[in-house]
Formats: sequence, structure tokens, C-alpha cells
Amino acid sequence: MTVQARLGARAARFFFMQLGGLVTVVGYFTLLQASARSVSGMRVALVVALAVQSGYIALAWSQGEIKQFDLGLWLMFAVGATGALAGVAPLLGLFRTYSPAIVFLTFGLTAALPPLLGYESFTAYFTRRTVPRWQQKLAITARVSGVIGVFWTILFFVAAGLCAYAPLDWRFVALYPNLLVFAVGMTSNKWLPAVYLKVFPPELPTSAEAAIMGMPFAFDKRAAGSTRAEIQFRVGGAGAGDYWLRIADGRCESFEGEAPAPNLTVHTPDTIWMRMVRGEIDGAEALGAGLFHTEGDAAMLVALSSWFPARR
Repeated sequence: MTVQARLGARAARFFFMQLGGLVTVVGYFTLLQASARSVSGMRVALVVALAVQSGYIALAWSQGEIKQFDLGLWLMFAVGATGALAGVAPLLGLFRTYSPAIVFLTFGLTAALPPLLGYESFTAYFTRRTVPRWQQKLAITARVSGVIGVFWTILFFVAAGLCAYAPLDWRFVALYPNLLVFAVGMTSNKWLPAVYLKVFPPELPTSAEAAIMGMPFAFDKRAAGSTRAEIQFRVGGAGAGDYWLRIADGRCESFEGEAPAPNLTVHTPDTIWMRMVRGEIDGAEALGAGLFHTEGDAAMLVALSSWFPARR
């Protein structure tokens, strides 16, 4: 894939993940404000929003990028447009006065109801697109995803409450809810998992793949210093696979496959590596007994214990 194609794919993914439904919502409120919230303007805004959201859902569906929020927004606009065309005055009154609260309430219900009904959380869509495949298999990933889902559900309901409290005050319908969503919610994907994992440390991995691919989480950049290295792991046994680490500029990244130019290659059965991870056997003793072997920089093998200290 060319650089241009990769950039195009990333732009498309960002659009479907972050912007799609937002375009419809912004368009709806723009039309609503332009009409001074008149009944006829409300009717036009709802019908146009329903048409735009229907077109977006068709596009997202064709690309395999449909989200629960997309369907939730469509249902909200469908109810509003149907009521507007049918002349249901109470419904029109609700949308006319409480549209911001209705939007956030829709988001909150869309986040809350699927897990309560036994379906996957909205976070599953984002997890599949932002979390490495190996990490998606871990129980801790599902738990963190669930915590994020609950956190966002609470934010949406709080935002809806703010809008409903003072529906004609721009601070309560625009400033405070959006600060809550963008300043607190959008940044939570960075700090919330770290806080959760600190309070509830993950259990030891159950496979060599997870143990090796998860090594960046245990990386001590101070111990590694300015080291630059590529470390290849060739795992045999039932959980066979090739994985490698890249250490550079105080960072550690893990990858599947073969390293371009490994400084150290570790050949190990999956069962032996997992016994070392669990502390059942000492790495030096296992190497001396021939339970696994290495190629390349032997000093780097010794340094691994300080670069990736065991969790206590």
C-alpha cells in the first residue's frame, strides 16, 4: 500500500469513527438555529437530518463501519421527523425546547441499553479498530472496555441533565456539556485505562503471544537508557509464532512477524517461556539446561531482566 493510500485509509477511518454522525448533528442544529426554532424550521431540520443520517448509515454500512451511535441517532431523527410530519404538537415541543438534551439522552441510552440487553457495548467497535488483535483476546481488555463504556454513559446522562436543567441557557446546552464530553471524555481514553490498571493490576498473561506482545507495558525506559535494539522471539509448541520488539528513544514496541535486523533472537517453546513468566523456573537456569536457546548479543539477554522487571 502506498503512502497516499495509507493516509486515505486513515482519514476514512477517522471520519467513520469520530465525525460521521457529528456532521448530521451539527447540520441539524445549524438549520434549527437559522429558522429561529420555528415549527416549520423544526420540521425541515428534522427531515433533512433524517435524510442525511440515512445516507451516512448506508455509506458506513457499505464500508463495514456502522456504529451503534449511528443507529441511535437515526432512530432519534426518525421519531422526530415522523412526529413533525404528523403534526404531533407535544413531540414538536420537546424537540423545539430540549433538542440538545434529547441528543445527549440518545447517546446515553445507546451506550447503556445494549450491554443491559446482552449485546456488546459501543466500545467494542472502537476496541476492534484501535487495539492490537492479540490484546483484544485478553480478559483485562474486556474489563477496561467495560469501564470506559460505563464512564461515557455517565458523561452522556450528565450532559443531558445539564441541557434539560436550563434549555435556553447557552452555557448549559453548549458550553458545559461539550467541555464535559471533549475535555473529560475524549481525554479519558488516555488516562482512564492507566488509572484502572493501577488500581486493579492485570493478571499474568496465559499465552506466550500475550506475554511477549505485552512486554512494552512492563518496559523500564530508565533502565534501558539510550539502547537501540531489535529482539526477535521465535516461539514453538502449541502457541507457535514469531514476534519481535523494537527498543529505541526510550520506547518499546511489539510486533508480529520477523524483525528486520534483530540484535538478539530467542528460540523458545511456549511452555518454557510461560514458566519463566510465572516465575516457576529461572531464566538463566533454563538457558543453561538447554530449555531454550539464543542467537546474537548475549549481554542483551542478561539486560532483559532489568529492562522488563517482573511485576510484584
